[in-house]
Amino acid sequence: MFTSWTKLTRRKMGLLAVAVCTTALFVAAGAASADDGDCTTGSSSGNVNTCVNIVGGGLLVNNITASAHVVDSTRTLQVCIHGPAAALPLCTDFEQVPPGSTLIKQWFPNADEPAGSYCARTWRENADGSHTLIGEACAPVTP
Repeated sequence: MFTSWTKLTRRKMGLLAVAVCTTALFVAAGAASADDGDCTTGSSSGNVNTCVNIVGGGLLVNNITASAHVVDSTRTLQVCIHGPAAALPLCTDFEQVPPGSTLIKQWFPNADEPAGSYCARTWRENADGSHTLIGEACAPVTP
């Protein structure tokens, strides 16, 4: 399971790098662009850092990245992107994430999206199969 997760993460990280580089080209060309984001450890006792990052400007959302980085102890996690856009929420499957690794979900609308708060939410799968919200980081999309 860890091998496929690693390959998937590398591909997603590559997509993120392409998105960041593309945004940098637009900035260099004079187009309006802004980044916004937030991170929190929520109720994870410092073990999982949940982050959201929005790339775009005004109502234009190029991409949103939600991530859950595990610090000390392996956890089975799901990370989701929530917000007022009709395409959301979008979530990863629950995956076992070892220390030092990051679970990532990305969305690339490259379009104007509704104003409001867009959030990354990290859910932990408990031993009994139930789920607990352990982190939420939000950033605004405003006109």
